[in-house]
This record gives sequence, C-alpha cells and structure tokens, in this order.
Amino acid sequence: MVLKEINEISFGDISEKKIICYEKSDSYLMELREEFPILYNNIEIIVDDYKRNQETISIGDNLVPVVSTDRLGDISWENTIIVITSDYYQQAYEALCTNEIVQNCMNTIFYYANKETKQELFYRQKYKYDELRDLVVFRSGPHASAYVKGMDFSDNARAVFEYMIANGYNKKYEIVWLVKNPEEFARYSKYENVFFYSFDWVNSDNEEEKDLYYDALFHAKYLFFTDAYGFARNCRNDQIRVQLWHGCGFKTRTNFVPCEKRYEINTVISEKYAEIHEKIYGLRKDQVVVTGYPKEDWLFHPVDIEILQELGIPKSGKYIFWLPTFRTAVDRLGQLNEFEIESQTGLPILYDMNALTEINDLLKSQEITLVIKLHPFQKREKMQCDKMSNIIMIDSEQLVTMDLQINQLLGWADALISDYSSAAIDYLILNRPMAFTLDDIEEYEAGRGFVFDDIREWLPGMEVFDKDDLVRFIREIGQDIDSALKKRERIKAKLHKFSDDKSSLRVLELLGIQM
Repeated sequence: MVLKEINEISFGDISEKKIICYEKSDSYLMELREEFPILYNNIEIIVDDYKRNQETISIGDNLVPVVSTDRLGDISWENTIIVITSDYYQQAYEALCTNEIVQNCMNTIFYYANKETKQELFYRQKYKYDELRDLVVFRSGPHASAYVKGMDFSDNARAVFEYMIANGYNKKYEIVWLVKNPEEFARYSKYENVFFYSFDWVNSDNEEEKDLYYDALFHAKYLFFTDAYGFARNCRNDQIRVQLWHGCGFKTRTNFVPCEKRYEINTVISEKYAEIHEKIYGLRKDQVVVTGYPKEDWLFHPVDIEILQELGIPKSGKYIFWLPTFRTAVDRLGQLNEFEIESQTGLPILYDMNALTEINDLLKSQEITLVIKLHPFQKREKMQCDKMSNIIMIDSEQLVTMDLQINQLLGWADALISDYSSAAIDYLILNRPMAFTLDDIEEYEAGRGFVFDDIREWLPGMEVFDKDDLVRFIREIGQDIDSALKKRERIKAKLHKFSDDKSSLRVLELLGIQM
C-alpha cells in the first residue's frame, strides 16, 4: 500500500468514491467539509478505536456511525477508499498497513492534511536538511483548545526551566517556551537566549510569527511537555520528545491511545509508576525512566513565609492544606462526575455550615490554620469558607497573579488532606501526615477508576469518611500524633525512588544536557 495526500490532483480520481474516514476529529471533518464538500458528503462510516468517539453523528443529510476497527469486516469495500483524518496520519497509516482486511482491499490509503498539517509539511520540507541546534522547547498544560490561564507555564516543565535558568544552562542552550500570550512573560527578557512564543502562532497570519514558531519546533534537540504532545507530532528521528507529565496519581486514564510513537521518554517517580505508565499509555519499558518529578524539588524549598501572608494566610502554629479534586456530585456525592461538588459549603465531608463552623472552632483551639486550595476548574463562589477565622481559601487565579505554583507552598504544610489527587503523591516525598477524604470512593471507582486494584491499600494516610474522622485527624495534628506513619513509610518506599530535590538535575543528566 502507498500513502497519498488528498489534493486538487488526486481529488478528481476519488470524488465519486464512498469514504471511510479513519479516526474521528471534529476539526478535521469541518475543514474537509469546507475544502472538499463532495468528499465530506460521501462519508459513509468513521473508524475510531477511541470508545468515547464511538457514536452516530450527522454528516450532511446522513447519519454516520463511528465504529471500532473490529467492524472493518462488515464494510462493503466496492468503490470505497480510506481517508485518514488525523494529525497522526503516519502512525494511522502504519496501523492500517498491519490490518489484514485493509491489506486485501486497498492499494492506496489517502490522508487529508488540514491547514495546520499543510503548514507543518511545508516547514518540514524547508528545514529537512538543517542541523538541529542546542535548543530546548518547553510547553505545559493541555492542548490549545482547553487553555486555562496559568497552566501554560507550570508544572514539571516549569521546574526544569527554572532549574536551567538558575544554573546558567541558557548560556549554552537556546530556550523557547510555547505559551498562550508571550507578552505576559516579559520579565524573562533579561535572560540570555530565553524566548516566549505563542502556540497560536502555528497558524498565524503574521509570517514572522509563524517562521519563529516552526524554526524553534523543527530545530530543537529536545522538546519537553507535561500533557499535550500533538504539537510535536511527526518529529525527526534525532529530536527527543520528553513527556514529563503532570503527576503520578491514583486515577486511571479515561482514554487509551498508545503513545509509544508520540514521544521518546516518559519520566516517572518510581518503578511502580513505570509499570503503571507502560500499561496506561501503551509505552515500551525502555521509554519510561525513573527520575523523580522536577516539581517535587519545590517542596524542599518553599517560598518565604511572607508570601503566605500576601495570599491571606495568617501566621499560625501549624498549617493543614486541603486540595479537593475537581468533580461534581448531587445528593452527597451520589451522582459522580468531575466538575464541582454541590453542597451547602461546596466541600466534601463538611456538607453544611454547622459542620464547617465546628471544624473552624476545633482548628482555632488547636492553633491550626486549614488552607483550602481550589482546583483550577472549581468555582470560588460555590464555596462558603470566607467568613471562617481558621479556614482560608486560595484559588488558582491568586497563584497565577502572584506567579506561584502549589508545590512552592506545600513545603509549609504540616499535613495534607487530599482525595485522589496526584498532589498527594508529590507531598508524600516529605513524609508528613496525610488524610484522604473517601466519602465518594465507591462512585469514583465505578466511574473514573483507579490505577491500583485495591486503592485503600495505596493511600498513605488516615481515611476520612465523615466529619468525625476529620475531627480525629485534626486533633492528631494538633497533638503531634502520626498514626499512619508506618503505612505511609511503607507506601512511600514503593512510590518514590528518590527523596531529594535533585529531580530536575536527573532529567537533564538523563538527556546529556550539560553546561
């Protein structure tokens, strides 16, 4: 079989064919409709193994099913072609070449290049014979369409970047960050060889912006990211893509797309998580490397105590931080998804104001301040903590305004309350008391699910199912009791290979990035 692009020349030969699209992409289908409306209207079926995409959709006047590759045997192949509608058309083509049914029925596989892919192909040809430079590209957060302010300059990628700047790596290496709004990062203009470009420049009408973007993308020796990786698709064989990811946690992956060919390296914090990531991301064993997470380095070097006061967190005998996971539930978490909690207080466990007031009084008596850090998607107006003396709420907007990351604060926490957040695994490296709110554990396990078969065996702290459990935990912290110490140390030994502030350095050493 051969792979061939759909263009004005090939269109004439296939305009009367029935179309099987391979991989469902709303944006690709929209552009196909605009550029080749005849082909779009000839789509009879879409093949996609991603279960979330498998439905029936409207295309023109037709209802078109989206089915898995298992259904290829049910298709009539007469007068039919396959058109790949995906950023990863090369990978999709390779997968189709291994399918016996397709091998027997097709001599040519077509792919549709949307506007962005056409741009990529143009620049890839332009720079085809250029040597790579001592250039590192960084990106964090989800793909551009899911942009949330602050997430585009955060997490493990930012920790590695800040380590490089602090130690002068930028004197040797050119460093480029892909963010939403480069003008927000003018403070870094004082650093040599450090540049901020917009990921929106990928399709900019400004040729200078577009040239800068693709020059960096196609000449970088190393590309670091913490989630979205599609921007680095189809890289050269001598470019190294590193998925730093944003956390080793408890929750399983909601969709399975094999990532073996989407990046070269995935860093994790232990051999246990290496096994997990191999499975849930479809990676080879040699791709997953235990380095520790760079953002955990911050836990050993928290910001000055005055910064807490600037956030509205008062001086206190002790601090407990609470990081609820983002989710919605109705009727005391009975109907679970992941948006926000609908209760009188906006919190799990403490469903009404009386319970919240009781906990505040207890905290006051123990000289403890409880700091609740909201998830970036949680609505502050749903929370009812602002009038409590010893319960302080901070949100992501505050942290973005003050240019802070949560792990730069958690070093001050004498204890942590979490649920299923990967932040709990980060904090575990400090070996301090922890508690886990589990009032929705059965619903969560049946819905999103966990990476561990027996999740409660892997929670390194006290289990909190109700207000009384929370009271017990707060009293223990006030009295310097650490009842879960042995369990926590046992789990920490399995989930963390390292217990130091050297993870950023280990990542750079892994790649041979040296001064």
